[in-house]
Amino acid sequence: MLSQDKPKPELIKEPTTVPITDGEMVQVMPGDVWPAPYRGSKYTIRLRKRQDGRHQHQLLWTRQEALYNRSLFPGLKPALVDIKGNNFGGSIRITAWREVLCKKYDSSTDRWIPHYVGKLKGIIDFAGFDLDPETETGQFWRGFHFKHGETWSVWVRSGSENYLYWSRKGTYFRSLDEHPELVGKIKDIRPRGGRCYITEHGHVWMNMPNGEESMNWSTRLRNLITKDTNEFQDPKWDDLIESISERYTVTKTRPIYVGKISDFDNGMPPRTYFSGSAFKNGSKNEDEDDEDGFASRGYKNMRRD
Repeated sequence: MLSQDKPKPELIKEPTTVPITDGEMVQVMPGDVWPAPYRGSKYTIRLRKRQDGRHQHQLLWTRQEALYNRSLFPGLKPALVDIKGNNFGGSIRITAWREVLCKKYDSSTDRWIPHYVGKLKGIIDFAGFDLDPETETGQFWRGFHFKHGETWSVWVRSGSENYLYWSRKGTYFRSLDEHPELVGKIKDIRPRGGRCYITEHGHVWMNMPNGEESMNWSTRLRNLITKDTNEFQDPKWDDLIESISERYTVTKTRPIYVGKISDFDNGMPPRTYFSGSAFKNGSKNEDEDDEDGFASRGYKNMRRD
């Protein structure tokens, strides 16, 4: 659902700057090997048959057996062709910094190597969802509920209060900088901390298990659920309701909205601090992220969600 006054999405081939080993900042050009973690919102490009019988490459988001599609936004196909050739379909990621990433197969190493494609401008829209909503903190998240946004975790332990963390094969990576306002907001809602997700459009949403909300938020969250329930009577939200229900079934948590990243701390999404060359060798398959999955031991050791 894209409002008429919001810019339509397009891919711009422009450089980006990312931190690598020990926080050193480097410039990455479109087509370069991606030197940082490969993670973010997951989309797939696939050739599909349209109702008129013609075939067209489309941008897909999937959850379990459900599939949602839209046309490729301008600039995406030629930028991918420059990197992968005519066989440009497959999985892509979009970071919280709007960087579009893909993987290209390297036959010499038998591995899939991540590459930087370019920057997303504008707002991606899918029917039935709102990826750039005007939503109140505590309401249901109206975007996608699986593989949408970079995963970070608020880890409630001594010495880590103002950093955000994520896990890869049981190894913990922290944010380059402290984010006390964002961490404080999440702990204000859910004192035990837990995972949150920062999307390519700068929105933050989090997991909310039953009974773990703070005293300050308990009544407010119940009232917001009632407000959302009334709004969701409109059939246009049927796909969203199904997605929220599936999220709860799988994770036993409600996906609730936290706020815009621009309203917290320095207004910028977190970056990862790491040492060594942890993210240069690619993966054995195209669809593999650098981070652990939802039910991994690494995340469970930080928080059970």
